[in-house]
Amino acid sequence: MTPAPGRRRLPLAERREEILQAATELIAASGFKGVTLEAFAAACGMTKAGLLHHFHSREELLIAVLERRDTLDLTSVVGTLEPAPDAATARAVMSGFVRRNLAQRSLVQLYTVLSAEALDPAHPAHAYFRTRLREGRAMLERYLLAWHPHPGAAAVDLLAFLDGLQLNWLRDDGIDFLAQWEAFADRFFAA
Repeated sequence: MTPAPGRRRLPLAERREEILQAATELIAASGFKGVTLEAFAAACGMTKAGLLHHFHSREELLIAVLERRDTLDLTSVVGTLEPAPDAATARAVMSGFVRRNLAQRSLVQLYTVLSAEALDPAHPAHAYFRTRLREGRAMLERYLLAWHPHPGAAAVDLLAFLDGLQLNWLRDDGIDFLAQWEAFADRFFAA
């Protein structure tokens, strides 16, 4: 029996990756609440039943999208998870993150949209984002800001600046993100 026109048989790992990529784009564009299972399936040339074979619910798909983003982030820093001995090293690592994020606008948008939606305690990713913030701050304090006299406060400052800049950059692509980052980094890493 041959697959229906427009549908392709793919190995499981490839199909899951295709679904996660399409879901990332759809959520980044419309938010999680604005996308149905049917829309996720259609973006991959699948039926709803086919999609549910890979992900049992919209919520499971959402968490998989977020975990995929985290995996992509972690793969970019493998081998650099040693505490930065000084401000210059920490700045170089963070500048690498900033440059990578600039090349992944849809992922930045995905994270921004979902983090705002997930402020609602009833949102399926609410706990995920609370945990991610706590763990992200702890990682910054331990690995990038241990040299700073107040690593906890510095982590909050750094995250607040980046979150705010990302939000404004998504609203106005005329903002020179890299120039804004460098100006902030000149002040922040001189402390």
